[in-house]
Amino acid sequence: MSVKTAMQKVYQYAEPNLSLVGWMGFIGFPLYYIVWAYIFPQPYENLTLRLACSLLFLGIVVRKKLKRQWRNRMHLYYQLVITLCLPFFFFYMLIMNNWSTVWLMSFMSAIFLHILLVHTTWVMCTQAIIGIALAVVCAWIAQSFSLDIALDWSHMPIFLFTYIFGNAFYLRNQVEHETKVSIAKMFGAGIAHEMRNPLSGLCSSINVIQSLIPNQKDEKKTTYQLSAEDVSLLNNVSDAAMKLIHGGNETIDLLLASVDESAVSRSTFRHHSALAVVESAIESYSYKQSKDQLAISLNVCSDFDFLGNDTLLRYVMFNLFKNAFHHRNTEGFYIHVRLKTGKEENQIVVIDNGLGITPDVIGKIFQDFYTTGKSGNIGLGLPFCKKMMVSFGGSIQCKSEPGEGCQFTMTFPSVQSKIVKEIRDELISQKSVVLVSDNESLVVRTQDLSRSLGFELIVLDVAAVLDKKEPEYDLLIIDFDSMDTRHNYLDRIESLLSFTESNIVYLLHHPVQRYKKQGVTPVWIETKTWLKNADSIINGLLFDSHEDVSKPAQPQNTVEHTRRTIMVVDDSESLRKLTAVLLEKQGFDVIQFGGGKQAIEALNTDPVDLILMDIEMPELDGIEASRLIRASNKKFSTVPIIAHTGDVSLIALDSIKLSGISDYIVKPADKDLLLKKIADLV
Repeated sequence: MSVKTAMQKVYQYAEPNLSLVGWMGFIGFPLYYIVWAYIFPQPYENLTLRLACSLLFLGIVVRKKLKRQWRNRMHLYYQLVITLCLPFFFFYMLIMNNWSTVWLMSFMSAIFLHILLVHTTWVMCTQAIIGIALAVVCAWIAQSFSLDIALDWSHMPIFLFTYIFGNAFYLRNQVEHETKVSIAKMFGAGIAHEMRNPLSGLCSSINVIQSLIPNQKDEKKTTYQLSAEDVSLLNNVSDAAMKLIHGGNETIDLLLASVDESAVSRSTFRHHSALAVVESAIESYSYKQSKDQLAISLNVCSDFDFLGNDTLLRYVMFNLFKNAFHHRNTEGFYIHVRLKTGKEENQIVVIDNGLGITPDVIGKIFQDFYTTGKSGNIGLGLPFCKKMMVSFGGSIQCKSEPGEGCQFTMTFPSVQSKIVKEIRDELISQKSVVLVSDNESLVVRTQDLSRSLGFELIVLDVAAVLDKKEPEYDLLIIDFDSMDTRHNYLDRIESLLSFTESNIVYLLHHPVQRYKKQGVTPVWIETKTWLKNADSIINGLLFDSHEDVSKPAQPQNTVEHTRRTIMVVDDSESLRKLTAVLLEKQGFDVIQFGGGKQAIEALNTDPVDLILMDIEMPELDGIEASRLIRASNKKFSTVPIIAHTGDVSLIALDSIKLSGISDYIVKPADKDLLLKKIADLV
């Protein structure tokens, strides 16, 4: 963990209590001057020093009212305040009061408070060493550079014991907490993987169905004919798709059940159309009966945008639909969904005419694990909805009368509102941008923008980018005009970019449409446009679902090839078969295997042109299988391998690259993207 990251983590940990701590320090330091100077006089007091500490804490009190550029540096200010006002001040006063009992107890209190406020051990120890050393130097100076400062070394073991064992116990709790968080993340990654498998299968099913349906653009007819083989295949694919949908729905329920009390991450928040999300939720909800979808009606006064995550809002809608269907009691059951807009806030209202909720229950429905007693409820759905809406800066309320149904109102702040601006500012301060350029005006302009908006800017030259391992960044800006085409720098950089999901921007004087084989699809921006409107462009790239800057049209992903053989390796039989059918429809020969071991054995006898390799497999996973293929020193050791994975963490991507895998695709795979990657490699 870097020093900056550690300091930010310490500050974020203390944030919930900072206002209380700030007021305590602002009032406490001058107040205790009166106590120790007049009520219970001590040998030494220093009003000037106490007022300085009080003013330092005032900065913490008013931190939220400061300008953004100052708020972005509060984690550094917090370290300074803690160092000067705890170890330094209290040890200095202890020395100057000749180790009196009052100040011994005060310093011990400061140690405990220090441990509570700074949860990262090495940061706290560094602050303690600096603060105590500075206190000794200042006391030596205050004593006219005398060396007879009263240092009672017999108390040092007590202080060391308090620091060491206080931290040890605190560290144990911290490790236990982080272990739980790590387990939760692993569990979440497992859930994500399990969700991607049915979604991938469903995506493949749709692709197969689409490949069987005649194309009206090619030949317009009033009637079309399908062969018996195609009809049979459509029936089989439809049955498999329905099973996958039910499996995915069960996984979503499990995901809802796994939500804990931690805050929702806002790192994926962007601007989205509320209407588009609601329509998608109504269309994709897993209805138990086909007629159930007819019960939902949508009334749109006007659409509105919100800052958040579209998937999370879709899950909120799913949960409200699920509750409504679960508590219906009439033949004429309905669910009305309305979108309402206003100047300061917008709303999605979901109304049903089900059983309703009694007054004694309605105040408890947003509490974790509270249920109405009906089977199938686990009491986490509505608390999940509330948590999501709060993370968006909004809220959710429920009105109901027994026998008259329920009305859930989700309120979203306007994207121009103060709270959304604060969320956006907070998110921008967590973003990292890499600029690859040797153009001084570009560098200076982007540095100014970094200081004003608060994001982290890393300026690299071409050589540094090529030497750098996969960086963590949200936006990569490449100055096209800085590239030396003689050394194929851009080709080499783009070969690294095939493993990133980050936004990529090319700056050049005269934008042109240009694509590389690695599948990189950057945003092309004229340099003078960037210099003039960089702030709005960056906001658009980081937060808009559809960038305001123009992207060139995607090329047609047609696959032109001679007869090629592709090996599909996946432990999911349904996904393997559906992928095989899709590829066969494109003219490929396909062989299938359910594990890495069987695939390697087959390579000795069956030559292939490309391997589509699943990563998560029992016995021999895709990573290890790929390593064995590359290390085999046989003819097939150089065969292109595309990883099929649901885990896109940095650790997983590093493992994929180190194993010798040529490229990867995320489940569920888009057909056009899969075919394009295959075309690039064969």
